[in-house]
Amino acid sequence: MATKTLFDREYAKIKQDCFDIHNLDVNRFCDTVTGYSTKSEKEKMDALLELDTLLYTRLGIDSTLTDKRETKKKSRIIYRAIKTFNKSVGDSFLQHMDPDVWHTELGLLRDYEKVYTKK
Repeated sequence: MATKTLFDREYAKIKQDCFDIHNLDVNRFCDTVTGYSTKSEKEKMDALLELDTLLYTRLGIDSTLTDKRETKKKSRIIYRAIKTFNKSVGDSFLQHMDPDVWHTELGLLRDYEKVYTKK
């Protein structure tokens, strides 16, 4: 019998009967995994990246834009959790996320500034 990985044990606690990205409790998973003091950094990283992989493999051509955005949000949560124990890797993941997301957010910020900071 194979030993269960950290991912297998913790994912079983948040797993749903029918996968739904909107209701998946990624924060709980990340808090639990990063909270282990007996696990190595590699084990924590593996578990978090395995969940990230699962999120993206559940996307398909029939996924809605909302599903894709929600996946990116959850992914960002995972990368921030990685940053808590490995700052350089976490920062690198966050910086290399899809640039369209960052440009969209920057564009919204610029629009906000134009509307609300009129002189």
